[in-house]
Amino acid sequence: YGSPSGAPPVPSGSAGSQASSPTLAPAPSPTPPEDAAKEEEAVEVVAKEEPVGEIAEMPDEPGADEEAVKVSLRLPSGQRVLRRFRPKDSLEVVFAVASASAKLPVEGLEVATQMPKKLLRDFPDGLSCSVADAKIAGNMLVVEVRR
Repeated sequence: YGSPSGAPPVPSGSAGSQASSPTLAPAPSPTPPEDAAKEEEAVEVVAKEEPVGEIAEMPDEPGADEEAVKVSLRLPSGQRVLRRFRPKDSLEVVFAVASASAKLPVEGLEVATQMPKKLLRDFPDGLSCSVADAKIAGNMLVVEVRR
C-alpha cells in the first residue's frame, strides 16, 4: 500500500487534485553562453592579429655585376632569409622583401636591428632612408608583426 520510497501515497482521481504533467527541463543550448563569449573573443583576437593590407611583391635582387650589400632577415616564423640590396635602395625595399617573405602586409610589419634594437621606421628619413645610410649591411634584421 505505501510507495517503495516511503513517501505517503498520492490519492488518485480526487476532485481537488489536478493531473500534473512531468516538467521538462529546457533543452541544453548547443553552446553555453560563456563558451559563445569565448568564441567571439577568439575571433576578435584572430582578427586583431591578422594585419590588414596588401602583401608586397618581391622586388628584384641586384644583378651579379651590380654593387650590393647582404642583409639577413629573421621572419616571425623563425625562418631566416639572406638577401642582397643595392646600397641606394630605400628601406621601403627592405620592407617589401620582409612583406613578401613573411606573406604579411607592409603596414602590419615592424623591422628592426637586433643590437641595439632600432626600428627602421624611426630612422631620421623614415622608409625613404637608403640601405647605405641606415648602415644595415651585414646585419640581422628582425621582422615582427606590428601591434
